Amino acid sequence: MERTGERTRDIRFFSNKNGDIVCLHSKWARDYAKWLETQPWVQSYEAGCPLDADIMGRISRAGIRTDYMQAGWATDFLICYADGHKGVRELVQQQQLKKKAYVERLELSRRYWAATDTEWMVVIVDM
Repeated sequence: MERTGERTRDIRFFSNKNGDIVCLHSKWARDYAKWLETQPWVQSYEAGCPLDADIMGRISRAGIRTDYMQAGWATDFLICYADGHKGVRELVQQQQLKKKAYVERLELSRRYWAATDTEWMVVIVDM
């Protein structure tokens, strides 16, 4: 999960699943997107899906920094499955799980997507 509006290096490629150019911000996100392209259970996906401020206002703030609740965030991947349901995947490196800031971000994302009744998972990526 990333803050929206931050300057990042863009990696772009054409997605057959989406019929459009996908913009990503890391090599491991690009690799994951390319893997999603090969999966028959994936109908389409959205990278960098922004979180809605109204839903953010309804989730519990317990244990999450106030500035995290007020910032704009985007989830790594929102996936639309071939059977019609949706799921979210947040990418994180194993070493990042030792940092409180990353764990808070993941918890924020988990609470947000739980409020929308959307499947949520963490994908651990290695560099």
